[in-house]
Amino acid sequence: MEWIISIVVVLMAAFLKGMTGFGFALLAVPLLSLLFPIQSLIPAMTLFNLITSVYILASIRLKLKAKYFLPMLLASFVGIPIGVYVLTYFPEQMLELAAGISIFSISIVFLLGSNQAISEKRRKKPIVFAGFLSGLLTSSMSIGGPPIALAMNRKGYSKESFRKIFALISVINAAISSILYVVHGIFVAFSLKFALFLFPVILIGTKLGDNFSQKVNQLFFKKIILYVNLLLGLFIIVRTLVS
Repeated sequence: MEWIISIVVVLMAAFLKGMTGFGFALLAVPLLSLLFPIQSLIPAMTLFNLITSVYILASIRLKLKAKYFLPMLLASFVGIPIGVYVLTYFPEQMLELAAGISIFSISIVFLLGSNQAISEKRRKKPIVFAGFLSGLLTSSMSIGGPPIALAMNRKGYSKESFRKIFALISVINAAISSILYVVHGIFVAFSLKFALFLFPVILIGTKLGDNFSQKVNQLFFKKIILYVNLLLGLFIIVRTLVS
């Protein structure tokens, strides 16, 4: 029964990732952590994120300028080792509650200000702090998507730019996080077994989500990003408090 539930959850999470470019662990972690220890689950989620991001990155032919992604990528490198330390030594529920509150609060702020125009000066500023938070949350909870998703959404990145930048950063951060998990002894046999068993499910879900994303217009896409963050942030908070 646990594996059947895992297949359904991972399929839905992969579809969401294929459609929006992020959100895999946001959907999967709160549900799967009811069945499996989170310290074993997070490395597996990182592998899932790596696989789905590679697929999305390969499917988008758009060329990117370094100024749009390099600042946040470099900032994420600072947050990754801090996140690994947090995952190793901090209580599980503290991590989940902090992540849920952060995601929910940021989503509310952006939803309230979604109709307000952003100045051209602010639009041109590089995304740095969101990159740092993304690196920290990627390696500690495998949910590094919301900070840079909300930042890029706010700055008005096109749908394809959004998805490709997100995939590029996710591939690099997931690879670095996986290496650090091995170094710190966090990567266990269960993580690899879990990832290998659900590999076909990930590919199917990602493909379906990618196909669906091509039929979604830009405005609707931005609304999906905000509401997905809002609902999942709230879900994490409620789930953590109840448990």
